[in-house]
Amino acid sequence: MQCIFCGQENAAVSIEHIVSESFGNKEYVAKKGSVCDKCNNSFSKFEGVALSNSIFVMERPRLGVSTKKGKNTKGKIDKLEIEGHEDFKRNHISAKGINDENFTEFDPATQTGKLFVKAFDKGEVACSKLLLKMALSSIYTSQRKLYKKYNFSELTAFLTNENQRDWPFLTSSYKNGEFKSIPRFNDKYELKRLPCTLQYFEVDKDTLLFRFTYSAITMIINVLNRNLDWIKEYLSKDSLAILYPDHYQRKIGGINTYAEREE
Repeated sequence: MQCIFCGQENAAVSIEHIVSESFGNKEYVAKKGSVCDKCNNSFSKFEGVALSNSIFVMERPRLGVSTKKGKNTKGKIDKLEIEGHEDFKRNHISAKGINDENFTEFDPATQTGKLFVKAFDKGEVACSKLLLKMALSSIYTSQRKLYKKYNFSELTAFLTNENQRDWPFLTSSYKNGEFKSIPRFNDKYELKRLPCTLQYFEVDKDTLLFRFTYSAITMIINVLNRNLDWIKEYLSKDSLAILYPDHYQRKIGGINTYAEREE
C-alpha cells in the first residue's frame, strides 16, 4: 500500500491514530499502510512537542485524560507545571509555578482567581504539523472523494521536511461558513465523547479549511497552502482570534496576543 504522506509502498505494522491517543482517542485509526512506519515514527516527534508545549498541557489533564500507560497526565508550559487528578476526575488539576504574573484577580472571599496559561511555549510549528497530519489522515480515511479532489502536495512536502517554511493557523471559535464533519457515523460519535470534532469547509479551489476542536480549544488551518487571505476575515470578525506562528502577524498586520489586545 502507498503512504499518503511520502508516497512509498509499504507494509506498515504500526497503527496510525488519526487523533492522537494522548487526546483519549482509541478507535479512530487509519488503515494499515496508508501511513508508513517511517512517517508514523517521524510524526510522533512533532506530535509530542505539540502536546507538551501548548495549551493542550492544561486541557488534557482538565478533561481527565490518561496517558498511554494509564497514568494521570502531566506537563509543563512556560513556568507552570500541570498535573491531572489521580482518579482522572474532570476539572480537577494541580498546578505548580503559580505567581503574580500568571494568577490575577484573586478574591479572598471565594478563594478564586484567574490563571493565565500561554497558548504555546515554542510549539507553534509542531502544532501546525499535528493539525495537517490529522487533516489529511482523516480526509483520506473518511472523505475519500474530498481526498481525490484536491492536491495536497504542499502539505506532504511540509510534513516530510521537503519544505520547512512555517505554515500559518488560527485559534478561533468563529465560523465563516458551514463546516461539515470529516468522521462519519460511529467515528464521529466516539470522538464527540472525548470531546473532539474534526470538520472541513471548502471555501474555494485554493482554500480547504480544517477545523479541529478539542473541548474549549479550536484551531483552524488551510490544508492546501500557506495563503493568508482567508485569515483576514477571522481576525476582523473574532476579537479573540490569534494567528500563529507569531511572525505571520507582520505580514497580515493583525494583533496576536492578549496583552496587546488589552492595551
